[in-house]
Amino acid sequence: MFKRKITLGVITGLLGAFALSGTVFAQEKQSDSTPHDSINERIAEILGIERETLDSAIKTARKEYLKAKHNKSLAAMVEAGTITQEQANEIDTWKDNKPEVIDRLKKLVRENGGVKRHPEANLSNLVEKEVITQAEADEILAWKDAKPSYLNKLRESLKYRRDMKGPKSRYGQARNQHPDYERPGLSN
Repeated sequence: MFKRKITLGVITGLLGAFALSGTVFAQEKQSDSTPHDSINERIAEILGIERETLDSAIKTARKEYLKAKHNKSLAAMVEAGTITQEQANEIDTWKDNKPEVIDRLKKLVRENGGVKRHPEANLSNLVEKEVITQAEADEILAWKDAKPSYLNKLRESLKYRRDMKGPKSRYGQARNQHPDYERPGLSN
């Protein structure tokens, strides 16, 4: 009987401790800050600038980097004869006309219960929930419809990069050493 009371007391004490620690952790998590946020706040503090200024600079640098990477990729495809300079210019123009809301569209869809591979349904859902306007949804659909028709073919022809074996792909053998290697190109 005495052992039973001690065991019951210890179990009750542990359950209480776990409940209390769970409450403490739950209260700490509600701050909505991530390690990334605290690092950025510290960087801004060290540099003596406002956090918004740092975030803006990071966003600008990211956009510039992605634009340079995109241009380099297009130039390499033109040089390799995969696409023409005219097609590269058309792709570049199309990308430059991308609506601003698209940059945050994935996050908005995810936060509002979107469904993969159903962009029209997702846009309708976002408009119904008044997350975006109907004009923004129409702008996104118009941009999507203006996509150069050969881009899907180009994507398929470059698919070998993902599916081949090589140091620059998933499996480990160089692309140009693969027995099925053929230089991709577009047939008009």
